[in-house]
Amino acid sequence: MTHVARYSIIRFLPYAETEEFANVGIVLYAPTARFFDFQLSNKWRRLSGFFDKLDRRVFAQGVAAFSEELARTREMAGQESSAQWVFDDLVRPREALFRFSAVRAVVAESPQAKLQELFDHYVEHDFATPEYQEKLIEKAVRGVLRREGLSARYQSAKLGVDGLQFKVPFAELDADGKAVRVIKPMHLAYEDPLRILDHGNQWLGRLRHLQRVKAMPRSMLLAVTQPPVDTDRFGAFEEVRRDLTNMGAVFAASNDELALLNFAQAA
Repeated sequence: MTHVARYSIIRFLPYAETEEFANVGIVLYAPTARFFDFQLSNKWRRLSGFFDKLDRRVFAQGVAAFSEELARTREMAGQESSAQWVFDDLVRPREALFRFSAVRAVVAESPQAKLQELFDHYVEHDFATPEYQEKLIEKAVRGVLRREGLSARYQSAKLGVDGLQFKVPFAELDADGKAVRVIKPMHLAYEDPLRILDHGNQWLGRLRHLQRVKAMPRSMLLAVTQPPVDTDRFGAFEEVRRDLTNMGAVFAASNDELALLNFAQAA
């Protein structure tokens, strides 16, 4: 049997002045299944990238108290014949650390499974693969190049020779069609330091290969996302940056338009 469920995304909004928020949970109500439940994240590491100046205890204490409030609401919804009223009252607009998105509807065979699916999507970002992250950087770089009239100068190309080649989204080619200047988006803000090293070493190996076959571009800019400086992941990022810099690559933050343009416009 399928059920029409209503859900709302729980948002952590510590600074009302800026209206910046991070998704931290889901509450879902399916009346025909008599289902009312929530899922709330207490992971600070991901939020520290959003709110780097916020004391983590504010979040820890807030999420503990709010989790208790949600548990009481869930219990009330199970006892009340007017669970619809309980849900509507919970997700009403409020001035608080935790707020709710507009209510949305979804069809589900299993409300519990749908709750987990929505949590994974909106909170855990299971769609945000490394490839997805690098596509976002690529889109931003392409927008800057287009705005500055550089789209025709940089195009997709393959680096390497014979059967061992790999694609880059932005390359300036010489008269012989050889890439001389390259801009490569690179996501290095993984939660796991080992993944930072693995991805960095993948490109380190590629650049070493290009050097061996004498196909190295004259200049290469890596437009990167990096982990917060005050985390254990930053050490892995620094190691990757050092090794790739030694290979001749230039690093710039993915949102540093000035550095991107200085590189892209150089003769």
